[in-house]
Amino acid sequence: MPPARGKDALQLVPEGLWAVLDLDAGPLDAPIRSEVFGLERFERHGNSLGLTHRVVRERSLQTSFTPRLRDNIQRLRSVNAYIGSQARTGYDISPAAEWLLENFHLLEAQFKEVDEGLPANYFKGLPVLVQPPLAGLPRVYGVAWAFVAHTDGAFDESLLIHFLNAYQQSCELRLSELWALPTSLRVVLMENLRRLADRVAANKAARELANRCCDDLEEYSIALLEQLAERTRRRGVEGVFLAQIAQRLQTTLPGSRVMVKTWLQTVVPFLPAVLLQQRAEQAADNLSVSNSVTSLRTIGDADWPDVVMRTNLCTRLMLGNPVFEAEHAMTRETTLHGIEQLAKRSGKPEAHVTQALLHLMAGATAGDEGAHVPAYWLAGAGGGTLRVVLGLPAHPRFAWERWARLWALPLYLGAIGISSGMLLAWLLLHHGTGMALAAGGGWWGASLMLLVMLPASEAMVALVNRLASESLEPQRLARLAFKQGIPAEHRVAVVIPCMLVDGAGIEALARRLHLHYLANPEPQAQFVLLTDFLDARLMC
Repeated sequence: MPPARGKDALQLVPEGLWAVLDLDAGPLDAPIRSEVFGLERFERHGNSLGLTHRVVRERSLQTSFTPRLRDNIQRLRSVNAYIGSQARTGYDISPAAEWLLENFHLLEAQFKEVDEGLPANYFKGLPVLVQPPLAGLPRVYGVAWAFVAHTDGAFDESLLIHFLNAYQQSCELRLSELWALPTSLRVVLMENLRRLADRVAANKAARELANRCCDDLEEYSIALLEQLAERTRRRGVEGVFLAQIAQRLQTTLPGSRVMVKTWLQTVVPFLPAVLLQQRAEQAADNLSVSNSVTSLRTIGDADWPDVVMRTNLCTRLMLGNPVFEAEHAMTRETTLHGIEQLAKRSGKPEAHVTQALLHLMAGATAGDEGAHVPAYWLAGAGGGTLRVVLGLPAHPRFAWERWARLWALPLYLGAIGISSGMLLAWLLLHHGTGMALAAGGGWWGASLMLLVMLPASEAMVALVNRLASESLEPQRLARLAFKQGIPAEHRVAVVIPCMLVDGAGIEALARRLHLHYLANPEPQAQFVLLTDFLDARLMC
C-alpha cells in the first residue's frame, strides 16, 4: 500500500475528538470497583481495614478534596455535553451514557448540596490517613471509598451499619466522622461517576475515530494507523480503537485492504476475546453508573441520626443510662457534642470519656443535685471534676461563666448607656444640636435633649441586642423526650396568669384554656388559670 498523506490525514481527525480523549490527562482512572462482598465477608473486611488504617491529627498534613470535587463536576459537564451531542446526531450511546444523560440534573443538584454543605474547616479537624493511596485525606473518606468499592456503588443502609460496627471493633470512629460519612459517600460516588464518565466518553470517541478511519480508509497508511493507535494508547483506549476497525473491516469491507487486515491480525490476534472482554467491561460500567446514580438519591433519604446512633460507640454506651435514653434528641446532641469536645482536648477516645462520665453519674449521691444528669458533668458544677478525671486541669471556663452570669445585666445596661451617650455626643457635636440646646437653655433645652436621647437609645438597644444574639451561642435547656407521654412521676400543671376584668374576658380565657387542653392530649398534664381581680390589694 502506498503511504497516504500522513500529515494531511492527521489533520482530518477533528480536534473535538482529541479534546474528548484528553490525551494530556494520561491513562483513564480505573473505576472505584472491587470484589462485591456479602455480609460476613464485609464484616471481616471492615475489621481488617480498621487495623490497617494509620492516621495523624496534624492539620497541616490534610488536603481538601473540594478542588477535586469541583474538577469532577466540570469533567462530568464536558462529558454530558459530548454525549448529548452524539445522541442528538443519531449515534447509538451505551446504557451508561443514557444514565448519565438522563440523570445529570441530579448530579448538578448533588454537587450544589455537597458544595454548600461542606464547611471549610469541618473536615480539617478529622483524623487523616498517612498511607497511600489516600494519604492526606480524612479517614472517613477511606471508609467511604472501601464501602463504595465493595458494593459497586450500591447503597445499603443495613450493610453499612454492619460494616461500620465491624470496623470499630479494631478502630473507633469519632462522632464527627460518622456525621461526615454521608457527605464523604457522595463525594466518592461523584469521583466514581467522573471516572466512569471518562471511560464512556473516551471509548465512544475511540470508536468514532475508528469509524472515521474506516470511512476514509484510503487516506490512512499503516504508519498513520499505528500513530493513531499510539495516541489512543496514551489514554488507554487503544484496544477499543483497534477492535472497532477490525469489526468494520470484517463486516463492511470483506475484500479490501488486505494489508490493513493483516496488520490488525498482528496487533489484535484474538478479536473475539477482545470484543467479549469489552462487552463485559461495558456491562460492568453500565451497572456501576446505575448503582452510583441511584445511591446518590437514596443516601439523602437514609435515616442518618439512626445510623449514627446504632454505630457510634459513645452513643450506644450512653443509651444504657436511663436519663440519657429519656432525653430529647436535641439534648442528646448537646451531650454528645460535649463528650466529643472533651475527647479532643484530652486526646482520649470518645468511648473512654463516655465511660468516665457514666462512672461519675453512677457514683453521684442523693445530695448532689442534678448529678444524675449528663449536663451537670459536662457544662455544670461537676465539669471541673470530670476534667480532672480525664487528666485535664480544671478549666477556668466554669468560673468565667459564673462571673458572666453575675455581671450580665450590668454589662448589658452599661453597653446600652455608654453607646447611647456616645451617639448623643456625636449628634450634638456634628449636627449643630448643641448650639440649639445652649441657646434654648432651661426646660426647653432639657426637653429637646430628651427628644434626641429617646431615638438614640432605641437604636443602641437594637444594636446591642443584635450584637449579643450573634456573638453569644444560645444555651438550650435540657429536655426529656417522653415518647410514650408524660409519666405519672413527672405530672405537670401549665399555669396561665391572667386578670378577671369582665364576663366576656372570662369567657375568652375559659375558651383559650379549653383549646390548650384539646391541643395537648396528655393525661398527666393539667391546665390552670391563675387569676385575680382588678381591685385586689397588692400583697408584699
